[in-house]
Amino acid sequence: MAFCNIMTCSGFSQELLGGCSMIWIALVILAFIVIFARRWVPELIGIPWSTIGCALLGGLAFIVTATVTCSHKFALVAGFIGCAVGGYFGGLVFGDGGGE
Repeated sequence: MAFCNIMTCSGFSQELLGGCSMIWIALVILAFIVIFARRWVPELIGIPWSTIGCALLGGLAFIVTATVTCSHKFALVAGFIGCAVGGYFGGLVFGDGGGE
């Protein structure tokens, strides 16, 4: 089983829009999802939301999945799921944590 490295792009394809550039684009998309969720989830859904939990668990799930599977698609889905779980349970345990 080969592992991929996000920082050095080893294991990913090196084309212009290959695996290495797509993994970084997926990480930026995940960051925007975290920012969007911080503003709109507590307001629209009405649940306590932890931005730090969302960012930490979503980022960790993204990096681990990208390293193991070498796929930006699976990593992005795992990042979304990790963000949702970390934001929700972090909000339940630690409270709102910075909402307006």
